[in-house]
Amino acid sequence: MAQIGKAAIGDTRGVRPSAAQMTQFLEALAESSNVAASARAAGMSGNAMYRERRRNAGFAARWHEALCEGFARLEAELLSEALVAPSGNVKDATLKSRAQKYRLGLALLAAHRAAVRGAKLPGGSGGGATQGSAKERLRAKLDDIRAKAAAERGEAGDDF
Repeated sequence: MAQIGKAAIGDTRGVRPSAAQMTQFLEALAESSNVAASARAAGMSGNAMYRERRRNAGFAARWHEALCEGFARLEAELLSEALVAPSGNVKDATLKSRAQKYRLGLALLAAHRAAVRGAKLPGGSGGGATQGSAKERLRAKLDDIRAKAAAERGEAGDDF
């Protein structure tokens, strides 16, 4: 009856998720921030859910909210775990490894959150930047890096 994994989903090209499947997907996404696992929980493929997000602005907005909630939950869990003081005799290497794990996790969440906040939602909402402005920002960053490198070498910044 109910199978797990890809066999349960099958080929869903052209098949649109039902309202119940979309709700189930969004609930799972809010808990995990994992699109593939959330789609499997709803009995659909990730591709089918992405297609629905492109077609349905309301679903895209709810997806965005669920993803933000999922990131907030993950961050809270990481912070909670990071704040637990180690008990007993713990080696320095273990403590350093643990701290690095939490810093990396929080940095990844921050990067994902920034990407989600800047995501342009179908229907014109969202604050996505244009390609030109992204290119300009990249050039400005490269110019800044070149100037800093030149300053460290004691050279003038306009050699490039």
